[in-house]
Amino acid sequence: MSFYIKTYIVFLIFVLTSFTVNAQKFYNKEVNAIIKIDKKSEFTIFSATAENLKYSGYNLRYEFLAFKTDTNNNNSRTSQSDNFYLEGNEKKVLSSLTINNNFDGKIILVLLIYPIVDGEKNTGAIAKDRLVLTNNKNGQILIELDPNRKELIEQESEDKVADGQDGVFIQGLVIQKTLTKSGRDFHRFFFSEYFNKQIKTNKNVVIEEVPGQRRSTRITVKVDGQLVWQFFVNPKKQFLKDMANRALKNCIIYLQQLAKQKETLKRY
Repeated sequence: MSFYIKTYIVFLIFVLTSFTVNAQKFYNKEVNAIIKIDKKSEFTIFSATAENLKYSGYNLRYEFLAFKTDTNNNNSRTSQSDNFYLEGNEKKVLSSLTINNNFDGKIILVLLIYPIVDGEKNTGAIAKDRLVLTNNKNGQILIELDPNRKELIEQESEDKVADGQDGVFIQGLVIQKTLTKSGRDFHRFFFSEYFNKQIKTNKNVVIEEVPGQRRSTRITVKVDGQLVWQFFVNPKKQFLKDMANRALKNCIIYLQQLAKQKETLKRY
């Protein structure tokens, strides 16, 4: 091989590598794709999740792919996909996959999220996450994270307390201080959505109900002591559900603002 051909190949590899690195910067800017990990004793649940980082809603499509290579180098592929709508600042669990911790070979999980324009999927993904799974032969699953996700994992690790190899996340609480059945119903609707969206934070959310005006009560929702939503109670079920959704949306916005402030302080 001549010197010029070698030089050209090296240059081409450099250009492609640079393009890939630069292209990665455009992922997870408006919508964040994260494969959440829930380890159990005999199996691990991987949940494909999407988080809208903007105030406006998006029509989207996800693809959750699993590529498996066994010990004989046989390859297989499975996929889950669907269209969905993500409201502003909303978090949503899209699908999940359960894998036995004693599997053989290697598994690569990929989550891709595409925008839908005029009813059709755009050609380019705007959000992605990727995990590589192997087994240490002792029934323990080993997980290699996407390099672009390291910053997020490092931020999450600050909220962990060492306990063996995995650590224990100090999860913030949803504290109920209600007086009436309507207040308890609001808390139930709020917590159900809070749980379904798999919100992870070390900040406490306090729902408090106090006497209000004209035989009514007033409910406040605070995150880490900061008021994010309040309203006078109406006992109608749909009203309480709407208030729970609005309160949760404001909680997510506030938590995102705290995360951005923390990231800015780290940089400077």
